[in-house]
Amino acid sequence: MPSLARSAAGRRLHRGRSGARRRWGLTALGATLIAGGVWLGSPASAEAAVQGRRGMEIEGARDRRGLYVGGGLGFGGTFFYYDDFIPATRLDFAIGGGVTQRLTLGADLHVTPYLQRSVGVAFGGDIEFTGYVWRGFYLRGGLGAAGVPKRDPTRSFDEVEGMTVGLGGAAGLGYEFFLNATAAMSAGFTYDARFVPGDTFPRQALLVGVRFTWF
Repeated sequence: MPSLARSAAGRRLHRGRSGARRRWGLTALGATLIAGGVWLGSPASAEAAVQGRRGMEIEGARDRRGLYVGGGLGFGGTFFYYDDFIPATRLDFAIGGGVTQRLTLGADLHVTPYLQRSVGVAFGGDIEFTGYVWRGFYLRGGLGAAGVPKRDPTRSFDEVEGMTVGLGGAAGLGYEFFLNATAAMSAGFTYDARFVPGDTFPRQALLVGVRFTWF
């Protein structure tokens, strides 16, 4: 009888220890799952891995509908005539909205400081559209007006005075990728042409630059 009692007590003790181990294992598993959920839900993780059509991807869902604002910086230069290429930079501020997931329409305001003494600064604005033809690859076009420095080809740039109006637009292409769910960065090329009354050749600019956009 004493041996049977000891055996029963041993079984109860073994079951108690096994139950405690199972409860501890379930508690640890639950804590791990909760910690993992908190980490996955944190902003840093949400920005680093955005849900897209093919799961987690850096480009995100690429839904560009709704209001957007952006700013850009470009480098290049302008042909005032066929033989005088003036180095220049360009600053852009863009605002508009997404018509569809693959088409945006808005306004682009731009300032072009020339990197040569006494040439001056050009500024203007365009109505622009951007079509995303494959993933982040885009084609962009714009029409508008710009104030540009007057230029007499028979005189040096040191004698440039005043501004005149040029009508025309810009065309560009490049690639855009999402940094997180709402912010995107693009890099591309821009060709800008403005027709100035009285000039034989348009003011043509070639630029390469980047733009950051928030959707």
